[in-house]
Amino acid sequence: MLAGTQFLCFGEYVLYKGSGDSYHINSCEPIEIFYNVRTDLDKLQYVAYVAKIVEDVTNENDSSFNILQLLLNTIYTISETECNMELVLSIFKIRLMSLIGFTPEVLQCTNCGEKENLNFFSIKSSRAKV
Repeated sequence: MLAGTQFLCFGEYVLYKGSGDSYHINSCEPIEIFYNVRTDLDKLQYVAYVAKIVEDVTNENDSSFNILQLLLNTIYTISETECNMELVLSIFKIRLMSLIGFTPEVLQCTNCGEKENLNFFSIKSSRAKV
């Protein structure tokens, strides 16, 4: 089970409940191990940062399918393409904010309502949609 329990391995796992609140792995089948990330230190740095962000905004035993889907797509993009990593990271952060209920208002100014000549947006000024 060593391959299926490594960092960045996405797989199918069979768990059984142990004593207390712990779970144990009965078996696992790796689906994707993101090999290209493991061979590139820059890509590994970005993926570790993305994984840390997801860890910070999710709770154990919560249903977070959309966040998992975003995480896997982001890791796949970093692993398999040579895109600008800062752009990928920015897109990931904005999409994650939207998924957890903090969609930024980007279509108009939240102060005056102006819809033309917008140059930036403020997370602080946006209204949370929870």
